[in-house]
Amino acid sequence: MPRPNLPADIVSGPSRAREASGVQPPPASAYVALMGTTLAFGLSFVGTKYALRGFEPLLLAMLRFAFAGAILWVAWRLFGTREHATRAELARVALLGLVSLTVYFALENMGIARTSASQAAILMAAVPIFVIVLNHFTLREHNSGRQWTGVAISFVGIVALVWFGGGTGGGSLTGDVLLLAACVAAAAYALMARRLLVSRSALFVTAFQNIFGALFMLPLALLQAALVGVRTPTWSTIGALAYLTVFCSVGGYLLLNYALQHVEASKASVFLNLIPIVGVAGAYMLLGERFTGPQVVASAVVVLGVWLTNSGRPRPAAPPTA
Repeated sequence: MPRPNLPADIVSGPSRAREASGVQPPPASAYVALMGTTLAFGLSFVGTKYALRGFEPLLLAMLRFAFAGAILWVAWRLFGTREHATRAELARVALLGLVSLTVYFALENMGIARTSASQAAILMAAVPIFVIVLNHFTLREHNSGRQWTGVAISFVGIVALVWFGGGTGGGSLTGDVLLLAACVAAAAYALMARRLLVSRSALFVTAFQNIFGALFMLPLALLQAALVGVRTPTWSTIGALAYLTVFCSVGGYLLLNYALQHVEASKASVFLNLIPIVGVAGAYMLLGERFTGPQVVASAVVVLGVWLTNSGRPRPAAPPTA
């Protein structure tokens, strides 16, 4: 679940303009869409864990991208603005697909295969922390003391969660490290996507990201299949793949994009911050996973740090130097 954690200035342009012009408050449907997004993304960890019972991690990711890309491309052709992208823009979309889908989901799926879905949901909530850190060092944006405090608190919580989670409830140190590496990939995508998401529609970008992500993942999936073989999926694991494709890769992002046309990203983040809670609850009810007491405390520390980081406002960037 990388993209719901995009910084506010990437996705809140239309909603800010509406509020500045004094237009009526957001419709109730926008909040319903946010609740749908939170539910879809929160249960994606459970869906992935279940789908991995019938698919190898890289094959699962490749199939998800291919099906989602096909659905979104058809939607873009039927309902989009028929944008004509330049070669440079297509190259940027391809790079986004490589980072945000191929690299991110390769790491995430392999991580979830080696740890619990509940542990994964909490660790992936740390994406905004990595966005803040990368933002500071790449764009020279200065963050408030409150935000850096949140980064420090989340880091302590992550270390504790990895320490107490390794070897319990299906968790492992390898899986947790892979998930944290996926967080870095998601944060890098959030910074790379700024310019393209301003100039091109979200439907266009998301459709071609999935197509390029599937193309880049294909040779990796074939290599994994040659090394470890291919399992025969059951109908239930195929259903989990369908859920990840239709309700997460397609429906979740379309609902999110609709909501962000009406609601400020700062307000939307209140809903999106519930994603790890939904993930943990879903893993408890559907997979029978359990958290130990120390894991619960460590998870609360991570969520507190993320909340502090999101609630702070970055200070103006320092002027560039020669």
